[in-house]
Amino acid sequence: MTLTPPDTPPAPAAVDDGWRPLDAHPVGRTIAAFATRSFVANDPHGDRLRIRYEARAAAVPHATAAQPAELRAEVWFGPKAEGPPGHAHGGSVAAVLDEAMGLAVWLAHRAAVAAHIEVDFRNPVPLGLTGRVETTAGPADERKSSVSARLVGPDGTVYGEATGIFVLLGERHAGRFRGGGA
Repeated sequence: MTLTPPDTPPAPAAVDDGWRPLDAHPVGRTIAAFATRSFVANDPHGDRLRIRYEARAAAVPHATAAQPAELRAEVWFGPKAEGPPGHAHGGSVAAVLDEAMGLAVWLAHRAAVAAHIEVDFRNPVPLGLTGRVETTAGPADERKSSVSARLVGPDGTVYGEATGIFVLLGERHAGRFRGGGA
């Protein structure tokens, strides 16, 4: 997966590693529609953040400890994401990790909202970086799911790591959130 200028067609994958665009997954179609309205990912050609999500072709619709659900994203931090000179604002990094974790839970279980997240900033993110967010959503009980994410650069540098607890929405509240959930 490579973020490219809008006029450039995506390059064909050299190896089929099982990852597909998010909207190729049955639940992912609903989630991908949400992502187009998202505060974080709704400007795929903008100068702040550009994000493209993918899910495994055979993603587990209900994650278990033995088979956690995975969602990944490629993210680009543009000049309008600046915090410290020449580097991305920590809030933009946290927002990207938060959204990816939330979408991973939606993919694995059902609509959910963050109850608690922790972000560890490992290295400053240089503007212009195209990195990968890797998530893992574990099993859920009736009310919540744990999830983790990390932002990794192309050279393997870890820029940030996050963990979260997401509250799974019941039918009463899920109607407020159009889409999401397996």
